[in-house]
Amino acid sequence: MAAPLRVLLVDDDPFTLTMMSSMLRTIGCEVVGEATSAAQGLSEGHLHSPDVAVLDLDLGEGPTGIDLAHRLRAVIPSLGIVVLSTYEEPRLMGYNQPPLPAGSIYLVKRTVVDTAVLERALQMAVDPDLREGLATPASATHAASGMSDLQIDMMRMVAAGYSNAEIARRRSLTVPSVEKAIARLIKQLGLQASPAQNQRVMIAQVYYQLTGAVSARLT
Repeated sequence: MAAPLRVLLVDDDPFTLTMMSSMLRTIGCEVVGEATSAAQGLSEGHLHSPDVAVLDLDLGEGPTGIDLAHRLRAVIPSLGIVVLSTYEEPRLMGYNQPPLPAGSIYLVKRTVVDTAVLERALQMAVDPDLREGLATPASATHAASGMSDLQIDMMRMVAAGYSNAEIARRRSLTVPSVEKAIARLIKQLGLQASPAQNQRVMIAQVYYQLTGAVSARLT
């Protein structure tokens, strides 16, 4: 009988941490460490040398789950990595996100509808052969799939309420360039203004749906 996977779990939300820990134990994993911050997660990784790390993407202020993944992989080269997030993809969290470490599995939290989804992600993370020819759990097409990094960052800044002038300042662009970029973004998203709602509000709604902040059913 194969030994259970030894898992390090890192999530800054205590409730999610408890829930995920329970799910991992249900599928037969040994949770060797739990942490609520990147620093604590790195310390637990040094201490326990797990087989796989399950990391939340957004760990609050400071290093992200991707940053932690790279630091853990530097210490444990064979470490399997599963990054969990409400975001449909890491770029939605902010500009210039580093790539995931090689072989990592990115799992959107809303897709974890049962323990089988989590178990498959863990198996793919630790066994490269299982990834050959298979779509990873994060491969589903969504509104941001074909967008450039600039378009995604524009969408994020519009959702944050920044004016075109402020977006131009932050990205070292001219205001007309920002206006054209937002017009292209609106076209790509297929948004049309109505008397009851303007396009910038609609862009913000799409962004918050992609980040998991609101349900598409509410718009």
